[in-house]
Amino acid sequence: MVHFWQYSIPLHSDLHIQTLIPFLILWFPWTQRNATKYRGVSFSTDGIILEVQRHLRTLYATQTLMSTQWKGDLHRAGIMGFIFRQTVPRAPSIVRWRAPSPSWFKLNTDSSSFGNPDLVGAAGIIRDSAGHVHLAYQVALGTGTSALSELTTVWRGLELAQHTV
Repeated sequence: MVHFWQYSIPLHSDLHIQTLIPFLILWFPWTQRNATKYRGVSFSTDGIILEVQRHLRTLYATQTLMSTQWKGDLHRAGIMGFIFRQTVPRAPSIVRWRAPSPSWFKLNTDSSSFGNPDLVGAAGIIRDSAGHVHLAYQVALGTGTSALSELTTVWRGLELAQHTV
C-alpha cells in the first residue's frame, strides 16, 4: 500500500511532505496502540493528530523539514505555521580558467545527479598550459550519490590522463 502511495505522487522526493505525512499517519496509530496495550494509555485519535503535528514541528524546529519538501505545497506549510525564508537569487559570478604552470596539465571535472541517490553523470577536460585540449570526456555513471559521482569523475579523469597525456 505504501509503495503505491509513494508512486502516486509524481515528481516528489521520498521526503516530500505528501509522502512524509501519510507515513506519520500510519506510524502514530501503531505507537498509540502499543501505548494502550502495554502502558494502559487510552487510545485517542486526537492524540494521533497531535503526535503528527508535534513531529512536524520538531522537524521544522531542527531545520530538518525544508522548503524543498513542500514544493508545490508551500501555502499549506504557511497554514500550518511553517514559515520558510524566500531564497534571494545571487548575482552570477565570473569564473575563469587559470592555466597550469608550463609543462603541466590541468584536469577540470564536473558531475551532476538528479537526486541523492539517483542517476549521475560526469564530465572532464584536460588542458595544457597553453589551453590546448588534450582530452575531454563525459560518462553516465548509473545510480549513485553526488559525493560518489564527484570522486568517480576525478578518478576517471586521472585514469584517462595516465593513458593519454
